[in-house]
Amino acid sequence: MTGCCLCGGNLAWQPPLRELLRWGDVRPPVICAACQASFAPWPAPHCPGCGRTSAAGQLCAECQAWQDQFGRLVPVTPCYQYNQAMKDFMHRYKFQGDYQLRRVFQAELTARAGQLGSLVVTVPVSTETMATRGFNQVNGLLALNRVAALKVKGQRKGRQAEKDRAARLATPQPFTLTKAAQSLAGQSVVLVDDVYTTGRTFYHAASLLWQVGCTEIRGLVLAS
Repeated sequence: MTGCCLCGGNLAWQPPLRELLRWGDVRPPVICAACQASFAPWPAPHCPGCGRTSAAGQLCAECQAWQDQFGRLVPVTPCYQYNQAMKDFMHRYKFQGDYQLRRVFQAELTARAGQLGSLVVTVPVSTETMATRGFNQVNGLLALNRVAALKVKGQRKGRQAEKDRAARLATPQPFTLTKAAQSLAGQSVVLVDDVYTTGRTFYHAASLLWQVGCTEIRGLVLAS
């Protein structure tokens, strides 16, 4: 067994007896317990829109603004908070291009996507990003089939991570529909991204899926 793929430390893992008695592969963890504990989920109650902690489970002001604009919401499930541990992970995986780190959350995100629906659409990256990074970080986190319904039109100007809140919200529609999107008319889909910040990118994507005729969109993100 190799060490933790984040810190390199000892995994110190033994498979539970019930796992050994079941048919099928026993999969050891890829990160140690200490690293796993550094990733924090959002405590309840949750906003029905973005899934972050919200007093009494009420709609937060940000999601209320999206509902006012579009007349409906995309209920988003965030797996974790975007805390320092997650920022460090995303820096190594997404910006330094350590594709092996996809294994850290791939099984969890894949399972959660499957629980939400069978038709999965991921937020795309530009041709320029694919050329420099070599992979779509969202697709890397999912070991399942996806519908390539969206693509980036032209080149995106600047990384979202480098923009402040006002600049993010002012970002014009960066996506367009592909021919494959037509198959989603009348369907319920799961829209997946890596990080949800203001919701601008997410609702740009959702607005096109509504346009093509999707009846329901459920959101899933690694962190928010």
